[in-house]
Amino acid sequence: MDKRNLFGLGFFQFIRNLRRGVFYAYLILFMLEVLKRSFTESILVMALPMLANSLTQSLLWGPLSDKMGKRRIFIALGESIAGVAYVFISPPIWSLITGLNIYVAKALYAYTLIASLTLLESIWSMSNVNWSALIADLTLPEERGNVMGQISSIGALGNIAGVFIGGIVYDYPTKAAGFQYIFFIASICLFLSAVIILTFVSEEKSISPRIIAKMPSSDSRLMKPYLFYSFLVSLAFVIVGRASIRRIMNYYLRLAILASSFEMSIINNAGTISRLIFSPLLGYLSDKKGREIFIELGFILAVFVPLLYVSFNTITLLVIVSIINGFVMSIINTVAYAYVAAMIPEKARGKYFGQYNLVRSISSGVIPILSAGFLLDFLVSMYLSRGISFTSAQLNAMIDIFYLASILALIGTALFTLLNVFRRK
Repeated sequence: MDKRNLFGLGFFQFIRNLRRGVFYAYLILFMLEVLKRSFTESILVMALPMLANSLTQSLLWGPLSDKMGKRRIFIALGESIAGVAYVFISPPIWSLITGLNIYVAKALYAYTLIASLTLLESIWSMSNVNWSALIADLTLPEERGNVMGQISSIGALGNIAGVFIGGIVYDYPTKAAGFQYIFFIASICLFLSAVIILTFVSEEKSISPRIIAKMPSSDSRLMKPYLFYSFLVSLAFVIVGRASIRRIMNYYLRLAILASSFEMSIINNAGTISRLIFSPLLGYLSDKKGREIFIELGFILAVFVPLLYVSFNTITLLVIVSIINGFVMSIINTVAYAYVAAMIPEKARGKYFGQYNLVRSISSGVIPILSAGFLLDFLVSMYLSRGISFTSAQLNAMIDIFYLASILALIGTALFTLLNVFRRK
């Protein structure tokens, strides 16, 4: 990949992850402690938008981009539309339009957020799937892991900045009072992302005839469909486990160790710094040594991370766990992407990356409705029936979800191990 495209993609990923760190790291916390929603309702604000995102990627935007090309245009359009939408659903503008105060109409604003973000994500998803396909378009198989590692590392910097900014703004000037400003920061990031992708990234790639001769045929069919779909199943189990604890992590930290939003940002950013360090290294090594061994290592560690989180109650030790968690995330974001990209034919990247992103979105956003939503609320009710205080009931229920996450990761690890055994025969 040429330096201009690498710079543009890295800059874009930095701003995109900054927005995610600012907004999504504190959205569920805002739903729980300000809008006073249940765990199920709070998970829905992430889950339904991700479901809409994943379905439209797979059914609409992925196939459409394969036919039309122009992936940069889809990305810029999706980012720009989302930038406008974030302004309109922000608490100050919503209050101006409706004449209602969000602290009085808590339920109405919560459901407005859920519905608006769901519609928004179904449109923004045109950016998401085309981003995945564009990287594959601009890279060769033997460099893809390395390039993705570099881009992920740059994105980690953006996430670090976003989580720190969000942690400072969220509790400014008083507890949770600053979340309204986060919408405007996210909107600025989206518009900036659109400008970056159009200014610095080209869809043209120059490949020498020698390399073209070594590349696989650009047929639109998967060479080994069973490997692709079997891997997605194993990946789904691991991601569901990780997402179930990620959705409640900040609230767990608030109750378990009485963490402030700034302390939450320190713990979360330890994992992001870990991603920053390990993503390029893992990308390079997996290109040279093979990707399966690194994926299996990441899956095994994913089994132990939830258990470690509930075993420690000091910021120092939780930072160490977060570093391990960041290493696992580096493997899932970098090595797993390159592993999947190697299986996908060039002429159908939009279609199959749509399916890949569909599985990731459903696993990280939709299924946690059951684990970190309905099940968590049920466990809280169960503990309350035993005469435990509400805060203790919530804390005990969340710890149970951490144990469940470990079991789910174990299932995913076992499936991937069996897949490798079958593949080698």
